[in-house]
Formats: sequence, structure tokens, C-alpha cells
Amino acid sequence: MTAEQISQLWDERKLKEYQQKSVLDNIPKTMPELLKAVKLTKKAAIIGFDWTTIEPVFAKMEEEIAELKEAMQTEDVDKITDELGDVLFVCTNLARHLKIDPELALRGANKKFTKRFLQVEKLAAQEMPDKKRYDLDFLDKLWNKVKNMNNNY
Repeated sequence: MTAEQISQLWDERKLKEYQQKSVLDNIPKTMPELLKAVKLTKKAAIIGFDWTTIEPVFAKMEEEIAELKEAMQTEDVDKITDELGDVLFVCTNLARHLKIDPELALRGANKKFTKRFLQVEKLAAQEMPDKKRYDLDFLDKLWNKVKNMNNNY
């Protein structure tokens, strides 16, 4: 039996336990929100609330980004926060569909950003040693240079 089949069997057994309760019960309220989002979508999938292919996940992401852009026009911080949360939630669902731990993906992105940014700072200081703040176009050019030097990593 594969790990996925074992997980599915476990989910089916758990579903029987939830006949009078929600499948979302027992998700710790103190769980980090990124992991909680993955857990919520995984639990919702137990009763069939899930897409069977990846395309609808991308469509939902595009929908949520459009709603975020619309909210930004209102300048209502609560609405913008709500819509940004929806975008992040869909991103975690995408990660689940791709079988990627979003914490690890974000950790890798943070590490990659830090590595590149440190190189950008160093190059900027070498090219313009008397400056402490730089033009964004200049920094973008350095960013792309560093990105290309590191083969996109």
C-alpha cells in the first residue's frame, strides 16, 4: 500500500468518526496559519470539497488576485487584508495539490531572496560606495545580474 493510499484509508476512517461533527473539528487553533490552511483544505477534501485537477486551482488564484486588485481600489484595509488572505489560502491549496510543503517552499524562497539580496547590496556598494540608498532601476538591474549569475537560484 502506498503512503497516499494509507492516507486515503485514514481519511475514510476519520470521516466515519465525523458523522455528527465537522471534518474541520480537531484542527488546533494554535497551529501556524500556513499549515492550518493546508490542513483545512485537506480535511475539506475528505468529503469531496476539492478539485481533481490543478487547472481550477489556478483559476481560483486568478479570481482571488482580481478580487484583491478590486479591493485595493477601495483603499479599505480590512477588505484588502481579507482578499490578500484569500490569495494566500489558495496558494497553500496549490501547494497541497502539488504535494509541496508550503513552509519548505517559503523557507526556500526566503533563503534565495536573502542570498540574492546580499549579493545585490555588495555589488551596489562596490559600484556606488558613497550611496546608502539606490534607485530601484539600478537595483533591479543588479538583481537580474545576480539572478542570471546564479542560474536562477
